[in-house]
Amino acid sequence: MIPVYKPYLNKEILKYAHDALDSTWISSNGIYLDKAKEKLKEITAAKYVILVNNGTAATHLVALGLKYKYPNVNKLIVPNNVYVAAWNSFLFSGGYELFPKDANPSTWNFDLSKLNSIDTNTAILVVHNLGNIINVPLLRRKFPEVIFVEDNCEGFLGKYEGKFSGSESLISSVSFFGNKTITSGEGGAVFTNDESLFEYLNSVKGQGQSSRRYLHDKLGYNYRMTNIQAALLLGQLEVLSIIQEKKAEIFYNYQNELKDLEKVSFQKMEANTSHAQWMFALRLIDFTIHEKEKLELFLYENQIETRPMFYPITSHQHLSNIDCDVTNAKILHNQVILLPSYPELTKNQIKFICEKIKKFKMNKNK
Repeated sequence: MIPVYKPYLNKEILKYAHDALDSTWISSNGIYLDKAKEKLKEITAAKYVILVNNGTAATHLVALGLKYKYPNVNKLIVPNNVYVAAWNSFLFSGGYELFPKDANPSTWNFDLSKLNSIDTNTAILVVHNLGNIINVPLLRRKFPEVIFVEDNCEGFLGKYEGKFSGSESLISSVSFFGNKTITSGEGGAVFTNDESLFEYLNSVKGQGQSSRRYLHDKLGYNYRMTNIQAALLLGQLEVLSIIQEKKAEIFYNYQNELKDLEKVSFQKMEANTSHAQWMFALRLIDFTIHEKEKLELFLYENQIETRPMFYPITSHQHLSNIDCDVTNAKILHNQVILLPSYPELTKNQIKFICEKIKKFKMNKNK
């Protein structure tokens, strides 16, 4: 079976994890936490980084940080077709009403043309769907009074206007889950340039502990990353250029193989952005949901694992009472398929996958 994803882990990457195990520092203390944090700051030029146990925890800290810094904000403009953790993270503690915007059928991110006047108690959550980067600096110029936060869990290492995604908002989250370009198995991080926000959230992620041990001055959570996770993360970050080169080649090979296939499209990038190249996907414009599901089954029978596009927000039972337009989100869910995108995927494997897609599509049109 060709899996949809598997992490790039060689002996060089794993050496720090083995060292962390040998040191017996396997919990939330150890040298690799600071080393990984400093490496992330070096790569992204972020002033402050908080390492946490997963991407959802990181996005929850984004929600808590927004409320801490701007307690008047109680409305949140969100995309309507992303992974559910982006919405859940802002609902965990309450205090936010979600206002979803329908997807753009070209970028698969939320439709920026639907953003008009925004009141002072409303913030915008930017999510870079599958790694396709939204130009946050452009949005900030258009809405200079609005607060932006980013769920950058899929967009990590993408860029807008030459800067890393996540760097031009108040605060952003990143996931290092096992299917992400850079992974620590689980794990995540929060990025901000705001010192007071960093100090607050750095305490919140560790049970709200004050400067005195076992004395807590705020409600907190146990969102700490372990030394083993940080060691694995550091190993990945030190071979970042290798992983990125491999991912870039995968995206190029897929597009080259499928570029002449009729009624197939890829994510369209905004001007002055660079795709993070996390997960490669294509839209089969003439497919119904049933035809796409048949394709998924056909590929699975040929030992190719795939994933569907995220469901519209109202498809989830606990979010089904939200009143919003999901027209384009539903179309994208019905027509988009996510293909194997892991760093060690070979050119021959990509060719094999694309040949099967072409064969299925050709038989469908007979």
